[in-house]
Amino acid sequence: MNRLTPNLLHGGFFSHLSDSQLKKIERISILKEYTEGEILFYEGDESRYFFLLVEGEASVFKSSASTETIVVHRFRAPSLIAEVATLKQIPYPASAECTRHSKVLKIERDPFLVLLQEDPSFSIALIASLTQKIGALEASLQRHSAPNAMTKVARLIQDDAVSFERLKGIEIAALLGITPETLSRTLKKLKQLSVITLTKGKKIEILDLDKLKSIADNNFPLRESVIE
Repeated sequence: MNRLTPNLLHGGFFSHLSDSQLKKIERISILKEYTEGEILFYEGDESRYFFLLVEGEASVFKSSASTETIVVHRFRAPSLIAEVATLKQIPYPASAECTRHSKVLKIERDPFLVLLQEDPSFSIALIASLTQKIGALEASLQRHSAPNAMTKVARLIQDDAVSFERLKGIEIAALLGITPETLSRTLKKLKQLSVITLTKGKKIEILDLDKLKSIADNNFPLRESVIE
């Protein structure tokens, strides 16, 4: 475990706080490094900490009765993870694991709640995080409510094309609720339709934004053989 240094927070979630305020957070926090695949918490665990992802990436997921893993959301630093459950002092509703080597600040719940009551400045980071989560949730719901794989992939490209550079194909497929094979076929079809092109490093370049939007809105006339 590492101790917190102010440089890790300046420019991040608590960048608006003074040095003295950051020291208050330091006194109730532990900075820990996690390896890829290491679990932050399991669904049902007591929410004793606020988890601030300082460096790296993490995934929140649920396991169904059939042992199928459903990715709820992926986080990039800086991000607060599962802060709603911690604020409400209820068990974590899903599990979380680091998908890259990461640094996570574990902030003790009860002392931090006291800080929130004493100084409203500390709540700004939480408000910003919750606002960001609402937008991300809306985008995720839009993708998962799509009627076919083509529309799901088009919506993700439209919302976050950079994710195709950062994530592995299997990770993107899990995020969309489709198989890696379907993802590969769908990207190939979008290339054939001259909607996108794939450059080195898996970077997606949008060639026809209007056509992409039309597919994302499920308004583009596609042959049955093109839709999955």
